[in-house]
Amino acid sequence: MKNIGNTKNICNKKQPQVTVLMKHFKNPKEREEIEKNLKVGAEFDMRHRGHFLFYGEDFISYKLERPYDKNRNEFLRILTKYMSNTLEDQCPSSWKKCKRPFWEELIFTHLPHVIRITPDQKQVETFLSQLKMFIQWLDKRVGTTWFPVVDKYSKEAISDLKMSEQVLNAIFLRDFPQIHQKDFSAKKSIEKMKQSFDQYTKSLDSLFEVTSIIDQITVLTEFNTNKTFYVKGLPTQLIIPGLIMSGGIGRKSGTLLWEWFQTEGIYPQKGRKYLKLA
Repeated sequence: MKNIGNTKNICNKKQPQVTVLMKHFKNPKEREEIEKNLKVGAEFDMRHRGHFLFYGEDFISYKLERPYDKNRNEFLRILTKYMSNTLEDQCPSSWKKCKRPFWEELIFTHLPHVIRITPDQKQVETFLSQLKMFIQWLDKRVGTTWFPVVDKYSKEAISDLKMSEQVLNAIFLRDFPQIHQKDFSAKKSIEKMKQSFDQYTKSLDSLFEVTSIIDQITVLTEFNTNKTFYVKGLPTQLIIPGLIMSGGIGRKSGTLLWEWFQTEGIYPQKGRKYLKLA
């Protein structure tokens, strides 16, 4: 028997509760196979519980067809994080029980939240290409017909997602101009950002929608309150009204304008309905 790990922490007024999934092995051979698969899954950060849910075997099989393909590995990292971290206990019980919103949320909301900052800025293109290849493989393997749906969403999304990726990269390059250099120190950069944050007398971490652009000023509307904020320091040449921005803004004493200082995600308008405020 092996402790697979917690599925979800549920906080209440009394004490945290942890749900634990247990696996009973029929024989040593089955245990050996699972342990081998755990090592493979670790290469794309699949949590232990994923090996015992419907998608685990498919992800491992797909990975092993091209075990050294970096793009495939990165694609599986993003997809498995969506299944286990984002959806968690709300994950469908099979590929056939997935609905259209499952793919829509993956493409329009989850992907822009987890893409990495890269010099070539091709994370969106690569992921969507890898996703369509996986869906073709999956349809043949399990008898689903998801390819037309995913292909449609991908074509609808690619332009907006590429813009979101460009904005995200522009902001990070502004804050961390040496991010792509070998001697880049994330720790030092974060400390520098914290020093800048300490200068603000007011701050807000939330979800915002771009309302308009006025010269070099971005006008943002906050989701919770509908309050308007005039923010400087964003790449206004790339930003368009309707863009959704998750992050933090701050204002120094004696100033009217806010500054954008922390970025958590840049999303197209179609991803808005899946975004949740804390």
